[in-house]
Formats: sequence, C-alpha cells, structure tokens
Amino acid sequence: MLICIIFVIGYASYLTISNIVAEQSRLQQQSIAPVFSLVVEELYKPVHTAQALASTGSLSNLLTDSELDQAAILNHLEQLQENLNMLVFVASEQQQMQFNSDGTTIDLQKENIEWYPKVKAMQGDTVAILGNRENVHLYVDIKVYSEQGNFLGFIGVGKSLQSFWEAFQQYKATHGYDLLFVNNVDEVVLSSHRDFQAQFTDIVNLNELSWFKNAAQELANMENLSSIIIQIEQDDHVVTQFNLPQLDWRVFLISPMAKRQAEINYAFFSHSAQLAAILFFLLLFIYAAFAYQRKSIEARINIDPLTKLANRDKINHWFEEHTEKENSLALIMVDIDHFKNINDLYGHNTGDKVIKEVAKILRSNLGEQDVASRWGGEEFIIFMPNTSLSVASQLAEKIRKDIELNLFTVNSQSLKVTASFGVTQAQRAEKLESIVADADRALYEAKQQGRNRVCKAF
Repeated sequence: MLICIIFVIGYASYLTISNIVAEQSRLQQQSIAPVFSLVVEELYKPVHTAQALASTGSLSNLLTDSELDQAAILNHLEQLQENLNMLVFVASEQQQMQFNSDGTTIDLQKENIEWYPKVKAMQGDTVAILGNRENVHLYVDIKVYSEQGNFLGFIGVGKSLQSFWEAFQQYKATHGYDLLFVNNVDEVVLSSHRDFQAQFTDIVNLNELSWFKNAAQELANMENLSSIIIQIEQDDHVVTQFNLPQLDWRVFLISPMAKRQAEINYAFFSHSAQLAAILFFLLLFIYAAFAYQRKSIEARINIDPLTKLANRDKINHWFEEHTEKENSLALIMVDIDHFKNINDLYGHNTGDKVIKEVAKILRSNLGEQDVASRWGGEEFIIFMPNTSLSVASQLAEKIRKDIELNLFTVNSQSLKVTASFGVTQAQRAEKLESIVADADRALYEAKQQGRNRVCKAF
C-alpha cells in the first residue's frame, strides 16, 4: 500500500510538472502560431507571387523587346492587378522605364528615382523592401536575366500592409507582445511598438536599442525559434527569434514576463489544485480501504467461522458497550441436548451441520437489537437489551419449538434434535460472569427436569 501511495504521489507530481511545461510550450506556440499564419499570408504570398510572375515568359519577354507597346503592357499589368489584388510592375533596364499596373509609367533615369539603382546593387535576386510610409507597402523585386546572364530589369509586386498592421495591434492586445521585423542589415522594417517604427527617412537600427546592445552576443548565437530573457526598461521580457529566409529577415517576438508569468502561475495553481484534489481523494480512498480492512479483520476475529454468529470476544466487547446504556438486559442460554451422542453416532461432520442449523434458527428469531453468540461447543447465548424476563422466556419457548419441529436430515434419514434453555434478567450494574452464571444455573435445571424445556432464573 505504501509503495502504491508513493507511486501515485510521484506520478501526480510528474503530471503536474509536465502540465506546467506543456502550458509553457502551449503559451509559446499560442504566441508564435498567429505570427506564422500572418507572415505566410501577408509576406510570403507576395514573394511567391513575384517569383511566379518572373518565371513566366509573358512578362520577362517584355524586357528583351527593343520596342515596347506601352498600352499593351499597361493593359496586361492592370489585368494582373485585378486577378492578384496586388500592384504589379515591370522595370526595363534596356528602356530605363517602369510600367505599373495602375497605368502609370516612371522614367528610371530621373535623379529622384533612388530605389532602382539601390536595389540593382543589392545582393540576391529577390529583394523585399518597404515603401510608401503613409500607407506602408511591401515591394518584392525579382531580378530578371537573359540566357547569357545579362541583367534585364525587375518584375515585382507591391502589397499594402494595412491589414498586416491591424493584425499586429490585435495580437498585441490579445497576447501582450510586440513584434519586430528586422532586415539583413539590422534595420527595423516593421514593428508593433511605436518607439521602433520608422519616421519618414529615419529608420531605427537594432544597434541603437539599449536592450539589443546588452544582449547582442546572446541574440547573435540564438537558434531559430529559441528564446532568452532580457531586461527592457527595468522589466523582464522573453525574446523569441525566428528567421524568414525568403525575405532574409529576422522576427523578434517580445513578450513581458509579468503577463507570461501570470499565465504560468495560473497553470501552476490550477494543476496544484488538481494534484491536491487527487491526493485528497487518494487519502480518502486509503482511509476507506483501511477502515474496510479493519472491519474485515474484526469480522474474521469476532465471528465464529462455523455458525457466523458472534464469538465470546465479540460478546464481551458488545456487553461493555451496552451495559452502561441499557436499564435491563435479558439473557437466554441454549444447549443442544445429547449433542455428544450425535457426534458419536453420526460423526463430527453431522454435529457441525446440526450446530449450523440451530444457529440459523436462532438468527431467524432475533429482534433488531438482539445479538446471538456461539458461547462454546454446542452452547449459545442470546442477549436481549431492554427486555423483560417474561418476554425473553416467550422467545426461548418459540425457539425451542422451532428446533424440535425442524427436520434435521442425515444421510436421507431424519434426526430429532432438541435443546434446553436457561433464561435470566440482569440489571445495569451486574457483570457478564454473574449474568451468564445465573442463566447457566437455569439451564442446568432444565437439563435436570428432562431436557427440551425452558427454565427461568429468579
């Protein structure tokens, strides 16, 4: 039993710890999963769309033509915009012209056109940049080359990030965290925190942030989807980093420890309450099991195995409990007549059957408060609380007749069995030995008068 208790407590503790760890993982997944969904829909989709447009010949062939039908190009781009719900543009290196799906064209040779030479000089064939600060758009530029490897220009798309920004705010309100999107030169290109947002041409760099500088080494060595705890404005925060390789960006998810800790504490106390409930019911079960076992042991100790009546020990205990509470107590002593002859003539097995049958008759005549006991051998006693000598004598006479009229069968032959009875009544102060002695004298008198009768002790 002790081993089972230790095992259950250990297993319950293990489950509690496991649930707390699982809760921490759940909270992290709950924080990151919406971001992934948002990134796929709002950021990766434009990248995939631009790459798909660049790989088809319908647009890339336009960049190789020496003479362009501007009206046809603009019409084609307009149709693509309607189908894709994105801005679509083509920038020709040969023509030094940019054609947009909104019907406009831009001369790339003008001095105020900064994006074209800047993006052209960047490493990689896929470049994602932000533009139009008043209504932030993500522009994905795909470099296009001829079969000989000559640079032909760009094919790209532009997508408004207004819904992206609104989702930012919603996630911050729901989960309490901030998001930072950082490009490959550590510039904060997108953020849900007002202090990190670019203002016109002023772009915030991570190295300008004190918390980043203090944890720069740890952040540089972080693996994808790993977390560290840092201090921002004297408060602890959990910073989780994951990479967006298709954009060559990193995302930092910054969550205040206070909110996370509150959720973990709630999980801890919740699981601790469950553990306490389990332990309470376990102790309740153990108590019930011990109580049942104790009663079972007491029953085996205090019950005569042959007749299933109380034995002497049980009667002694019963008498001690009732002698102070009852005003009077009647006692009937029963002895089976000529029992030795039954054993000698028919064997001890038959004698045992007779004893069991007599015990059955006694039990069937007992009142609610009465108790019967096998006193020893072929002797029985019946205690009757708050019962007069007259009433006890009447019960004894009824039992005597039941035994006399009962059909005892041995090897298909009938056996006549009778019993003698001694009845007495005692007051509260008397001891058990004296009461039994009085009943025994009355029983002796019944035997002397010829047996199979009831005698009273006065």
